[in-house]
Amino acid sequence: MDAEARFRALFESAYPLLHRYALHRGLSKQDADDLVASTLEIAWRRLADVPAEDPLPWLYAVARNLRRNETRSSARRTRLLSRLAPAPPAPAPDELAALGGPALRDALARLDEDDAELLRLVAWDGLSPSQAAVVLGCGATAARTRLHRARRRLATELAVEGSVQHRSAAQRRVGSGQTEGDTTQILSMEAPNG
Repeated sequence: MDAEARFRALFESAYPLLHRYALHRGLSKQDADDLVASTLEIAWRRLADVPAEDPLPWLYAVARNLRRNETRSSARRTRLLSRLAPAPPAPAPDELAALGGPALRDALARLDEDDAELLRLVAWDGLSPSQAAVVLGCGATAARTRLHRARRRLATELAVEGSVQHRSAAQRRVGSGQTEGDTTQILSMEAPNG
């Protein structure tokens, strides 16, 4: 197969998956299109480096690196602009509303970026821990270990979130005229799933 035919096949199979990957990371449709285009441009230039067997983790790694570079550049621009003319920051796009609700998004945001990315790669993008290891630049064993720990941290964050929401609801009930005994009963109940 010549290089052009190989790239066409790669483009057709990877484009929708890369686009979904970008949207799951909170990018707008336009920014997702730009990220996918840049990723595929690099794949074209470095076609000999793209693994023939399983190219998707390699492509995700390129997209991740491009996104991280853009995030760093954007942070530098923001810092510079804040020194030049203070302005309120624009709200971040909320593309993740359909992917787990606010409690999950908040819990993921409190995790280390690498832990959150590993969880998203496995849960949202359907990669195996071995494939996610390629994206993150670590070994398969390390990825499995990190995944186990990241899941535990996420469960802890979700439990904390549920506990806070539960106490807040209990405090509202006390404020509405319920007795102290009712409060103890409410606080001893299991926290709702968030």
